[in-house]
Amino acid sequence: MLFFVLSGAELDLTILPIVGVMGVVYLAARSLGKYFGAFFGAMLSKSERTVRHYLGITLLPQAGVAIGMAQSVAANPELHSAGISSQIVAIVLFATLVYELVGPVATKIALTAAGEIPKQPKRQKKAKASKA
Repeated sequence: MLFFVLSGAELDLTILPIVGVMGVVYLAARSLGKYFGAFFGAMLSKSERTVRHYLGITLLPQAGVAIGMAQSVAANPELHSAGISSQIVAIVLFATLVYELVGPVATKIALTAAGEIPKQPKRQKKAKASKA
C-alpha cells in the first residue's frame, strides 16, 4: 500500500493537459492490445467462446508492474534531463488510476456475462429459497 501511496504522490496533474492525447492513446492501445491479444490467443488455443470474448476485459486492471516501470523511467537521468520522465510517469500513473477504478467493475461485468459468477447475489437466493 505504501508503494501505491508514494507513487500516487508523484502524480503531477498539471502535466495531464499537456500529455492528454498521449494518455488517451496509451489507454486505448493498452486496452485494445489486452483484449485482442487475449481474443486471438484464445482463438488459437481453441478456447470456449466465453473465454475468447471476456478474458481480455478481465486483464484490464493494472497496478504494480506499470508503476514500477514508471518509477524506473523517473530514475533514469537521461530521460529526466530531457524532461520527458515526468510526462511518462504522469501518463502511466493516471492510466493506472483509470484502470483501477474501471477495471474491477469491467471484470465483474465480464465474469457475469461469461457465466463464471452468478448474476443474482447469494443473499437474494437464500431469501427466495426460504420463502418457497
